[in-house]
Amino acid sequence: MEKIYKEIDRNSERYMQELFTLLRQPSISSQGIGLSECATLLAGMMEDVGIRTEILPMGGANNPPLVYGEITSTGAEKTLLIYGHYDVQPPEPLEAWDSPPFEPTIRDGRIFCRGSADNKGQLFAHVKAVEAILKTEGALPMNIKFLFDPEEEMGSPSLDAFIMANADRFAADFAYNADGAMDSSGRPILSFGNRGSCYVEINYREANRDLHSGQFGGPVPNPNWRVIDFLGTLRDDKGRVAIEGFYDGIVPPTPAEKAAIENIPFDEKATLKYLGLKSFDLPEGMSFWEKIMFQPTFNICGFSSGYGGEGTKTVLPCKTRVKIDMRLVKNQDPADIYDKFKRHMEKHGYDDLELKTTTAYRPAKTPIDHPMSVAVVKAVRASFQDEPIIYPVTGGSNPSSIICDFLKIPIVKVPYGSHDECNHAPNENMVIDLFYKGIKCSATVFYELAGI
Repeated sequence: MEKIYKEIDRNSERYMQELFTLLRQPSISSQGIGLSECATLLAGMMEDVGIRTEILPMGGANNPPLVYGEITSTGAEKTLLIYGHYDVQPPEPLEAWDSPPFEPTIRDGRIFCRGSADNKGQLFAHVKAVEAILKTEGALPMNIKFLFDPEEEMGSPSLDAFIMANADRFAADFAYNADGAMDSSGRPILSFGNRGSCYVEINYREANRDLHSGQFGGPVPNPNWRVIDFLGTLRDDKGRVAIEGFYDGIVPPTPAEKAAIENIPFDEKATLKYLGLKSFDLPEGMSFWEKIMFQPTFNICGFSSGYGGEGTKTVLPCKTRVKIDMRLVKNQDPADIYDKFKRHMEKHGYDDLELKTTTAYRPAKTPIDHPMSVAVVKAVRASFQDEPIIYPVTGGSNPSSIICDFLKIPIVKVPYGSHDECNHAPNENMVIDLFYKGIKCSATVFYELAGI
């Protein structure tokens, strides 16, 4: 690996400039901006490295372009599937950025740009790792396939059906993903799973327009009260979700997973101070990490109605919108949870509220004692020069389930972004040194997995 690492160091400035070219191309899936242009750009960069690449329209309403790549090596016995996504979050609010969101800018050893960490910088590390190996060794130690998703930031709505219809194309022995953030201690993470998500939206209207609260308030119903009354039915007096069957089938952590949780560094007082909190909302006897990894959550993401600006506006709102996300754990299915949510509405007499789902991810989990664990731990340790922390599950959601549950491929994730990468927020950034370490990590992963 020393020769490959030196090749990466020699070309580091060029790698960064090429990343800048990718970052300058917007690719906002939720707004339908720049996906085709970015797919073409990324595919060309992969072809330049020596990866046979195809742009595969996935069908559906928007026909999003998945970028698929493949490179084979004579005599290789193992195949690795790499998942990443090239779409990004919207940059708004624009006024909160210290530099233009699609113009990569270096400050304090970081690249500030939308997509720098989530996920263009991290997926590009895999591509450059392939280049460095080919330049030094002439061939890869294993076959590699690339699946670069155009819709991850909006829940990957087209991905499941496309992979199910093209399963043979994506067949592999292992799967690998670099996304998200490292631990706040600065140590790298090895993650074996993620929570699922069921995101719903409730809309309710009374009058046909907003009204004067003095002239009409009283006789004209306010839609907020009905929605608030409904929200009150969703939790019991202990804070548990009151939807019938919500917790059915949940599996507690195994002894090995509990041991891994106990080894995750966590300074409760410092974290509370960092978040500006006095205490956490945890069931008695349950740790922070067990709640994050092995318990579902019910979160009100947004509540919008009437006037919320500075000063006063005596208005009687005509409509209300509430957005809710439920993070799910292994054995919970988002379609089943949505049906239970809907039945709860009907049972309590609130079926006049409009309910729709916008995002659905199934939870995913690879056993932490899978043989690829040892190999990836060894690769992370060598490239980051630090001992990785084992996370049985991370709190976020992604489409890993289609890979590990349908394709039956074990998948692990190693984030290359810093804990303060500001993904999904203004001033998103990628630490330059971590970008280079990520390239070295991907290259080392290829060799370690090839040897299993």
